[in-house]
Amino acid sequence: MADPWRLLIDTNSYADFSVSISPAIERAVVEGNSPPTVFLNIFDSDSVTIGMNEDPEQTLNLKLCASEGVYFRRRPSGGGAVYAGEGSAFLIYFLPTTHAKVPQKNAEAFPQILGAMAETLSNRYGFPASYRPLNDIEVEGRKLIPTSLKIENGVMTFRIVVNITPIDTSFAGRLLPMPPEKVADKELKDLSSRFTYLEKEADRNFDERELELMTRDIVMCSFGEGLTLGRTTKLEQEYAGRFRALYESEEWLFAKSERTLLQPILRNGDTVGYGRSKAVGGLIRATLALRENKIIKAIINGDWHPRPLESVSWLEEKLIGVEAEFTAIRGKIEQFLSDDEVEFAGVTIEDLMSAIKVALENQDVR
Repeated sequence: MADPWRLLIDTNSYADFSVSISPAIERAVVEGNSPPTVFLNIFDSDSVTIGMNEDPEQTLNLKLCASEGVYFRRRPSGGGAVYAGEGSAFLIYFLPTTHAKVPQKNAEAFPQILGAMAETLSNRYGFPASYRPLNDIEVEGRKLIPTSLKIENGVMTFRIVVNITPIDTSFAGRLLPMPPEKVADKELKDLSSRFTYLEKEADRNFDERELELMTRDIVMCSFGEGLTLGRTTKLEQEYAGRFRALYESEEWLFAKSERTLLQPILRNGDTVGYGRSKAVGGLIRATLALRENKIIKAIINGDWHPRPLESVSWLEEKLIGVEAEFTAIRGKIEQFLSDDEVEFAGVTIEDLMSAIKVALENQDVR
């Protein structure tokens, strides 16, 4: 008989939860030491996280973070920067892919799970929530729910930030400056008009009990499973402490930054160029460092959802030594994306080459 699905409910900041408890539960489920788990975490303070394949120096206004004391972390999952306010919540699935209704691929998971969630919110609260590819739920063009996803080691970790209470969108907009490519395909362009929250759309307040009932309905609609209320184990708590120490380090935080990957290897006469493009799956940032017309380092950052997560670094390695010529680079990337082990959901070869083309054409001498 299969293990009953466990529901955990707690209060932590978004950023701290993302770098401690979340990877701890995931590891325990992967190891088979914990049952399939759904976690409802209610945020007790404001905070920010960026995705694993993002650079805080590109994504955040670090001077504002420092002056305002904003707590931010780089989480060990995909997706982009998210500002999560006190009173809003995290709904996370830690589910083995052996379950018949748990998707095996990112491109399948987003429509299935977010489609069911949008249907549940609409039915329960009476407003027109809808799934927007690849990874959003919107209400008449206003973003209600950002998400990130990881399917690795036989477990799907699907992270959903449920914006329940309002945030200061003016402050958030200064904290997370938005490149124009990011909103090129959006009808609503500025942060205050693009984002909404559950209390506004449902026209009601949400306490912990209502959030629990909502969660149970969403899980039943998505997977046909009931939930048994439980607690974190001692093993999970031990893992959380280990992960917090790892993911709070400067080494981890700036692992995808120029200061780490580029500055130590540059010589006089090397050139560096930058490019951006927007795919259905998210924003792509390409940084190319050239020497004698060859790539000596490629940094491919962005807020899409690769599977596995480290496959972006595999691509960066494949590009080292390639001639700094459009056709040669395209051929290498086409070969890379043909590998069945790699999935860049919502990102095409054209999307990647669009950012790389700009980087190639805008090289500056260092």
